[in-house]
Amino acid sequence: MPIRQKTLFETQGLCVRLSHYGADEAMDAHGHDYHQVSWLLAGEMAECIARSDCEILQPARGVKPAGCMHANVYGRQGSLILSANLDCDAMRGFLPRGELDWGWGESEDGNAHVHALMNVIATSGALARDAVADLLASAGSVSRGRDAEIPAWLTRVREQLRDDEFAPDLESLAEGAGVHRVHLSRSFARHFGVPPSVYRARSRAAMGLSRLVNGAEPAMAAIEAGFADQAHFTRWVKKMTGLPPRKLQRLMAV
Repeated sequence: MPIRQKTLFETQGLCVRLSHYGADEAMDAHGHDYHQVSWLLAGEMAECIARSDCEILQPARGVKPAGCMHANVYGRQGSLILSANLDCDAMRGFLPRGELDWGWGESEDGNAHVHALMNVIATSGALARDAVADLLASAGSVSRGRDAEIPAWLTRVREQLRDDEFAPDLESLAEGAGVHRVHLSRSFARHFGVPPSVYRARSRAAMGLSRLVNGAEPAMAAIEAGFADQAHFTRWVKKMTGLPPRKLQRLMAV
């Protein structure tokens, strides 16, 4: 599935884009001649920098300096990413002290500020530049990922929640894994940073979002992603991106 990309804001030395990458799409090792700040809004991705793999499973912010070589693999449900590309002059203008923490990490506010700011930037009105400045100012502190080894049974549970929109309920998944339901929830949150029920809902929403940006009607995208109704799907899309499905679809239309 090809990349869909929309430029939301552009000025001298700075470009803000919203990009949707197709399911399991991969990008070979490459570098940029600009600094890049990215926010994963929906889906999952893995990035390899200097032979070190980083798997990003939930809302997160990542920063790469100009020239940083990296390779990417995007998730089974596709990935929606907001990025700001800055040359050195723009970097000094918008972030004069260079107060960026290089690397990927979970956004402390779950990208909540990003969602609101993207709504303003997408209008392309007089407030867009101020919203971009606020967006970059919000790229501050993040919390780092977890290094503990993930049990095999927990990886299997995650794969079922991610890949099967009709996966069994959590009680059944816990029973199949031979653990208590409470232990499953605690282990999942400890290793992946999010409760399993929320992870499943995000995965389904990302799946529906992929169908949406490729032309499916919101109602059909919701059904194909396993949502009970369009309203539930709409709430999750707005929660993850700050935009309702129809507006997001129009924004990303080719």
